[in-house]
Amino acid sequence: MDLDSCASGDGTRRKMDLCAVAEGTVEVVPLEMYDSARAKIDANLRWLFAKAYGIDHIPEDLRDPFYTDQYEQEHIKPPVIRLLLSCELYCRVCSLILKTEQAAALQSHLCVIQALSRKGIYVVDSDDAPVTDEDLASMPIKMSAHMPMIDALMMAYTVEMISIEKVVASVKRFSTFSASKELPFDLEDAMVFWINKVNLKMREFTEREHKVKQHPLESPSHQKVRPEVLFLSLSFCLTAT
Repeated sequence: MDLDSCASGDGTRRKMDLCAVAEGTVEVVPLEMYDSARAKIDANLRWLFAKAYGIDHIPEDLRDPFYTDQYEQEHIKPPVIRLLLSCELYCRVCSLILKTEQAAALQSHLCVIQALSRKGIYVVDSDDAPVTDEDLASMPIKMSAHMPMIDALMMAYTVEMISIEKVVASVKRFSTFSASKELPFDLEDAMVFWINKVNLKMREFTEREHKVKQHPLESPSHQKVRPEVLFLSLSFCLTAT
C-alpha cells in the first residue's frame, strides 16, 4: 500500500486479538500483513507532534493520528490533515530545530523547504524529485509529499543534536577503538560506528552472562557489565556540549 492510499482510507485497521491481550500475549503480525506505509505515517506524525508540542503536551485528539469509520476503513484524522496543510506544525518544529531561523519568518511550506535547504537538507520524494509547496498544500492531501518533509526535519534535528565528536566521546565511555582506523568521517558513519560498538559490547555482555550462569563461582560480580550504560551513552551524545 502506498502512502497516499493509506491517507485516503483504503487501508483496513488491523485490530489486536483481545483474547491474546487478556492472556498477556501479543500477536505477531505476519510480514505479508504488515502495513509499512501506515507504520511510516504513524511514526512520522507522532514524532512531529512530540517535537511541536512536547511529548507530555500533545493534544488529546492528536495522540492517535488515525480513526476508523463505520466501514472499518482507517483514515488520518481531519485535524491532523488541517495542521499539515496549514504548515503550522512544520514552521513550529523547524524554528525549534534551526534556532537561527526566526519563527516569524517561517510562514509557509516554501519557507520551511528553503530553511532546510540552507542547511544542506533537501526535501525530495522517493524518486529524488523535489517536493514543492504546491505538493504540500494539495487536496486531497499527498502523504507521499508530507513524509519526505517530516524526514527532512528529522534529519535536521539529527544534524543539530548529534556531532561526530559527541558520538566518539560516548563510545569511549564503554569501548575501545583504533583512532587511526575506525574514527568516523561523517555523521552517518558516526552513527553506524556507534551501533556497531554497542552491538559488540552487548554480545560481550551476553556471552559473559552465559558463562556466569554456567560457572557462577568463577565470575566475580564486580566484573559484570551493565547494559544500560550503553544506552545512557546515546543520551550523552544528544546532550553533551
